[in-house]
Amino acid sequence: MEKNNKIRLSPTSIACYFECPRKFFYKHVRHIEEKPRPSLVRGKIVHRVLEHFFTFIDLTDIEEGKDWKEIWEKFRKALFSLLETEWNQIGKLYDDCFSSEKQKTQLLNETKEFLDFYAIKLAFSLVNKMRELDKNSKWYEDEIKRFFYPKNMEMKLELEEEDMAGFVDKTMSLFGKGIAIVDYKTSKCPFPHFIPEEHLKQGKAYAFLWKKLFGEMPKHVSFYYLRTGESVFYPISDRDIEEIKNDIDTIRSKKPVLDDFPKKVTRLCDYCDFRQFCFNEKPVEEN
Repeated sequence: MEKNNKIRLSPTSIACYFECPRKFFYKHVRHIEEKPRPSLVRGKIVHRVLEHFFTFIDLTDIEEGKDWKEIWEKFRKALFSLLETEWNQIGKLYDDCFSSEKQKTQLLNETKEFLDFYAIKLAFSLVNKMRELDKNSKWYEDEIKRFFYPKNMEMKLELEEEDMAGFVDKTMSLFGKGIAIVDYKTSKCPFPHFIPEEHLKQGKAYAFLWKKLFGEMPKHVSFYYLRTGESVFYPISDRDIEEIKNDIDTIRSKKPVLDDFPKKVTRLCDYCDFRQFCFNEKPVEEN
C-alpha cells in the first residue's frame, strides 16, 4: 500500500485513530493540543509513583512470618510518600488544571484509596508466595523478583523504519519462557473482566512493537485497572500483530488533509476538545 504521510505513530495514536479519525487528524496531523485534564494529570502521577515503588521497596528483605497487614502498612506508607512528592509538583512538572482546591483534594483522596488497595493486594500476595518458598534457598531472591518485580518499567520501544514509538508501563518475566506486557489504567472500566476496545488496540500495538524489535511474541498483554485492582489478560497471537500492521498501512495510506480523516459521531463527541471544529464547520486551516 502506498504511503502518503510520515505521521509519527504510537500505540496511543493508533487507538485514537480507531476511536475517531478526525480526532486523530487534529491531534497527530495538525498537532493541536487537548486541554489539560485532572484525570490525565493524575494518570501521569500514578504511573510515576508505581515506576519508583519497586526501587523504593525491597521485597526480598521482608521478614519471613510477618503478618500481611504489617507489610501492607509498609507498602502503603511508601506509596503515599511517593504520591505526596509527585502531587507537590502540580503546577511545576504537571499542569494545574483543577477547577478548585476541593476538586484537587477529592482526586488526591481517591488516588490514595486505589493505591492503598494496590498495597493490600501486593502485601497479601507476597505473604502467600513467601509461604511457598524456602527463604534459605539460593533461588529465593530470584523467585521473588521474577514473580513480583518488573523486568522493565517505562521502557521505550521505537521502530525508526515505521516512525513509531511507545512507552510500555511494565514488562514481567514469565515462568518458563517469555514476557508479559502490563499497562496500568487509572480510567474507569465499564464492566468487570472487560477490556475496552481502545485499550485492547493499544495493547496489541505494544505487542507489535515488541515483536518487531525483539523477534519474540509477548505471551499476553494485561491491563491493570487500579480503581478496582483487577488485572485483565489478553493472549497475543499472530493475528493481532497482523491487525496492527494493517492498521498502520491504513493510516499511512491517508493524505495529511482533513477529508481523508472523516469524523465518527458518537456520544463521546460532547466531551471532545475538537468538537467546535467538527460541528461549527470551522476546520483548522490546512498548510
